[in-house]
Amino acid sequence: MKSSEKPKSYKILVAGHFGAGKTTFVRTLSQIPILETEKKTTLEEEKSKKSSTTVAMDFGEYITEEGMKIHVFGIPGQERFSFMWPILARNTVGFIYMLDSTDSSRWQEVFQQINLFRKISPDAPFIFVANKQDLPNAMSVEEIRKKLKLPENIKIVPCVATDKEKVLSCLEELLKLVKEKFQNREKVS
Repeated sequence: MKSSEKPKSYKILVAGHFGAGKTTFVRTLSQIPILETEKKTTLEEEKSKKSSTTVAMDFGEYITEEGMKIHVFGIPGQERFSFMWPILARNTVGFIYMLDSTDSSRWQEVFQQINLFRKISPDAPFIFVANKQDLPNAMSVEEIRKKLKLPENIKIVPCVATDKEKVLSCLEELLKLVKEKFQNREKVS
């Protein structure tokens, strides 16, 4: 890329339930210090899981080897912060839905987000990310697929949100789908 060319930029959204690892994922992926809106957890049932929570968004950036600038937004996972979801979903080219592989009790919460985001961006590709795969009680990708009754064409990528290589692998999987979508659009035009 020539130094005078502006890199293309795209917005992706990292969604998921409370405690799935969205902030950690954005922090690990970002090449800049992230903007995060973490506040002390106030609800008793959440305090046992973690001491802080995202209340508005997390924001980071990643520039690919091809010069594509990726704006990465992480959303708050709890319903009480859902007013932020449609705001953050605007102009998103792809979604990552994070799941805590060790705790299926909150997985159904992700479908509320998916339903909203599909209305806002019906053509935006998405993947599921099965986080915390390094923990001994983590469910495998196939166990997750079966439990959520997801068809084979829905991509589920194993991940450890603190591992840069694994996080980049998740981003690459989503970007493949985004590139395919844009290539298919160009063929139709």
